[in-house]
Amino acid sequence: MNATRGFTMIEMMVVLAFMVIIAGVSIPAVANISRSEAASELGVFNAFMKKTFINSVRRNEYLRIAVDMKGGAYWAEKTETPFFLMTGKEQEVYERQNAALLEDYEEAERSESSLKAGAGAAGQNFFQLLSMQATDQAAADDLYNWENFVPERRNLRELLKPEFAAVSEKRSLPKSLCWRQFFSYHTPEIVRHDDEEGEEQKERMAYIYFFPQGRISPFFLSIGEPAEEESFLHLAADMYLGVKVEKGDFGEEVKTLHAEMEEDKDEEGK
Repeated sequence: MNATRGFTMIEMMVVLAFMVIIAGVSIPAVANISRSEAASELGVFNAFMKKTFINSVRRNEYLRIAVDMKGGAYWAEKTETPFFLMTGKEQEVYERQNAALLEDYEEAERSESSLKAGAGAAGQNFFQLLSMQATDQAAADDLYNWENFVPERRNLRELLKPEFAAVSEKRSLPKSLCWRQFFSYHTPEIVRHDDEEGEEQKERMAYIYFFPQGRISPFFLSIGEPAEEESFLHLAADMYLGVKVEKGDFGEEVKTLHAEMEEDKDEEGK
């Protein structure tokens, strides 16, 4: 009667060695596939962005791309009301003031009274904006001053809170990828995929604005895997849609931008 023969120690070590070798080869291969897929998705997004830019200029439309940082989707939206952007903290303050003024406006409607133009800091801010006139022709013709397009007089509610409607189908990243970080000149801080602080951050929406004058809001957008902290790649675009793709995150670039903004403020204050 033959005895049952098991594996020898040497045979088990050989099998284990093969498993280690296979794992060592397959893990980098999977990572390379993910990076290649991320690069492909950024290419698709770039093409979509250029199409939106062309539509904005040709049709004389104010558009934006909405980027769902949490859901990994994006789509184009249109508004009939020209929007106004500032940089960083100034934009945040401007939006808070507009929200306060809109609340006053709606309260005045409910009480059938009239909104006083100079009521409060919010009212002063808004009506000063509307009264801005291009008295300096050189400044009015300055195509680089993309932030200072003053909207025409329109319905107050529209100007304070423009309504946007989707004008494209929603596109989604594959589940293996996600938008990791976003930063634009009009956002005070980097918007992250996994932020959880504040009501606005919970929504985790980012917006890229397109002006019919042939400009966009400059931004950085990175792509990576949901479970990882580092991004594979990031896309950077200037106000004229000059685009470049770099490896990794863009934290250092944003630090440099913040430093330059502070230097500009110091120079203006002298």
